[in-house]
Amino acid sequence: MTTNLPSFSLPGQANAIKTILWSALVAGTLDALAGVVVYFLFFGYNPLQVLQWIASGIFGPSAITGGLLTVVVGLVLHYFIAFVAAGSYFFSFPKIKSLVNNPVVPGLLFGAAIWAVMNLIVIPLSNIPPAPFNVPLAIIAITWHIVLVGLPISLITNSYYKSTQA
Repeated sequence: MTTNLPSFSLPGQANAIKTILWSALVAGTLDALAGVVVYFLFFGYNPLQVLQWIASGIFGPSAITGGLLTVVVGLVLHYFIAFVAAGSYFFSFPKIKSLVNNPVVPGLLFGAAIWAVMNLIVIPLSNIPPAPFNVPLAIIAITWHIVLVGLPISLITNSYYKSTQA
């Protein structure tokens, strides 16, 4: 049975939401994969421990022994952060002309900005215990945020806006 309910969305709104969700999913997944590999190589963490470390932003160090609940909370937090980043870029995109003309450079800069905001503001304000600064880890993390987070968000967002201009 088909019903003809009135539409309550603006034209293109559903595609905008899909674009933000898609860029968050792609960037969040690439970020998670990079984090799992790097944190295994540096600290011997398994994927569940990486997610528990993320959850420790809320629960503190006890998240590491918190079991499945903290794994799920870490996963949800991780993708929520990716969604906020993707949404921020998406809504900034049409307001900043340099983003429209060349999505690569702004995407790379956005990835570096994401790393900086997370590591210089969010993590210090969270319940994650302070750790010594690790220069090689920071260089690797900045690089993966530039290439695997900022760039995909920028390219996917750019693709959406180009398709709306056609």
